[in-house]
Amino acid sequence: MVSGAILHICRQVRKRAREPFLLSKIIGPISHFDFSAPTVMGANLRTWLGMFWKYRKQIEWRFYPKCFVLTFMILLFTPLIWWERFRWDKKIRETKVKAPIFILGHQRSGTTYLHYLLGRDPQFGFLSVKESFMPWLYLSFEKMLQRMLGNKMPSKRPMDNLRLSVDMPTEPEYSIGNMTWASMLPGYYFPKMLHWAFRQFVMFDDKEAQKAWQESLKYFMQKLSLHHECKQLIIKAPENLSRVESILEVFPDAKFIHIYRDPYRVYFSTERLYSITLPMVALQHWTQNVVDDFILTSYREMFLKYFESRIKIPEGNLVEVKYEDFIGNEMNTLREVYKTLGLEFEAAAPHIQSEVKSYEGYQTNKYEYDSKTMEEVYSAWEPVFKELGYSK
Repeated sequence: MVSGAILHICRQVRKRAREPFLLSKIIGPISHFDFSAPTVMGANLRTWLGMFWKYRKQIEWRFYPKCFVLTFMILLFTPLIWWERFRWDKKIRETKVKAPIFILGHQRSGTTYLHYLLGRDPQFGFLSVKESFMPWLYLSFEKMLQRMLGNKMPSKRPMDNLRLSVDMPTEPEYSIGNMTWASMLPGYYFPKMLHWAFRQFVMFDDKEAQKAWQESLKYFMQKLSLHHECKQLIIKAPENLSRVESILEVFPDAKFIHIYRDPYRVYFSTERLYSITLPMVALQHWTQNVVDDFILTSYREMFLKYFESRIKIPEGNLVEVKYEDFIGNEMNTLREVYKTLGLEFEAAAPHIQSEVKSYEGYQTNKYEYDSKTMEEVYSAWEPVFKELGYSK
């Protein structure tokens, strides 16, 4: 299999070396050998090789050296993965997950800030950056991961300058994507496939993908629960806004906090997000209209799916928060959130208050809202504007 892959790569390099490379008409990574966001490195060998083989025609030949290095690194970590599975697998599968709390919200809706605040509550466990980097290894090799990442992590997130460290909360899409073929990762690695991957692995047009994702979600949550001594987990992933029904099938007692924001702001901020993050992980180049069309289409589809699904959430297990009402009134808002979800707030309040104070003076990014784009956004998202209570 390996020799066949090498022959395939050699043929592609010879073939594609003759192709025109018009950088002025396409966008993508500045370097073809950039490891500033080595997300795939945390995959097990089966997941990585399966994705590589399935999407090999999407990989531009200039990225093959990077793929070779990633494969080599995954091979190095494979014995450690086997050891962790051998040592912990039975105990993981026996672990009970206590009514997990899922933060829902489209990208750039304030989900990270909310996650940071709730992550300070000692009664909750969460996925940290170091755990997400190597989801197969953190039970046995947490100190190793701390050393690997500790000196290399930027102190702030590049898209919004929020604080970042190896111990802070993060989202699990890349982690679960390193454990199964059924995640949004193919869309992020191959932006030309963004909407296709979204339909298959977020909207779950592919029912086999839905089943595979649910199995991985359950195992992922069991492992994280074991690591955090069975504390109630609080998980944030924008993609999960469309997966409410799938989550409820795995965790019928799950609780949800949905935070939403001015759609215009979300559009321009998401556009900036993808312009920064996609080049860090992509293995191909793409045109800007691919991303713009994806944002317009996926936002509408995601929210319409959520509006249909939220009626299936048991009463008392869903709270919806408007971002504009939340900012500047965090403590009162969260007190009501905790009350609705049946959680103890008073013990958590000092920890959350301390985190809120640490963001005093923080400035969000500024955007120029051109009227043409705003018309396009409203036209595409009108049902969402109306349902969320925002005006044109």
